[in-house]
Amino acid sequence: MKTIIRSHALSDKHPSEILAHKDFSTPNLALPAMKKILNPEGEQFVAVNHWEETDPFLLSNIIIETIRMLDDADGFITDQIFEDGYHHINLQLVSELSKIVGARHLIAGPSFSRVPPFLQSRLLDELIDHDVSGAMYDLRGQDIGDYKMLQPLAKLKIHAKKRIAVIPVVSDEQQKNALLGSIPFDIVCISD
Repeated sequence: MKTIIRSHALSDKHPSEILAHKDFSTPNLALPAMKKILNPEGEQFVAVNHWEETDPFLLSNIIIETIRMLDDADGFITDQIFEDGYHHINLQLVSELSKIVGARHLIAGPSFSRVPPFLQSRLLDELIDHDVSGAMYDLRGQDIGDYKMLQPLAKLKIHAKKRIAVIPVVSDEQQKNALLGSIPFDIVCISD
C-alpha cells in the first residue's frame, strides 16, 4: 500500500508526494525542480489547477503550458476537466492532456467525489478510455464509520478493477487507517 502526501514545502521525508496548495491548486513552479534535486529518487506529482482562471479557452491553454514546463514531474493532477456541475468531462481537454503527458501519469483530482454517484462509473470509463491513470476521491472531513457515505466509493473501486487507480484523499493517518479497515486500497493520499 502506497501513501502519497500532499505538500507545498521542500523536504525529503516522503518518497511519494503531490506538490500542491491545500486546495490542490498549482504550486510555485520552481518547487518541482528543487524537489527533484533534493530527492531524485522520490516520486512527485504536481497539481495543475488554476482556480482563478474562468475563461475555458485560457484555462485549457494555461494547464497545457504548465504541464509542458514541468519536466521533473512524474504525473499531474487536475480537477478542471469537469463540466456542467460535475456531470460531464471535457474530453477534448483530457485527450490533449493525455498526449502531452505521455508515459507519465494523468490523474483526475479529488473533486471527482462531487460527480453524482449515478454518473461516477460512466465518467470513470471515459477517463480510462483517454488513458487517465487515476481518479482521486475526497473523503476529508467525512465520517469513515458511515458506511452509507462510503458505498459510492466502494462501488467505484469495484467498477475500476485494475484498469484505473481510485485514490481516496484523507486528512490524516487515523482517517487512512479507518478507511483501510473498511475498504482496501493500493494508494491513499493524505492532505490536511
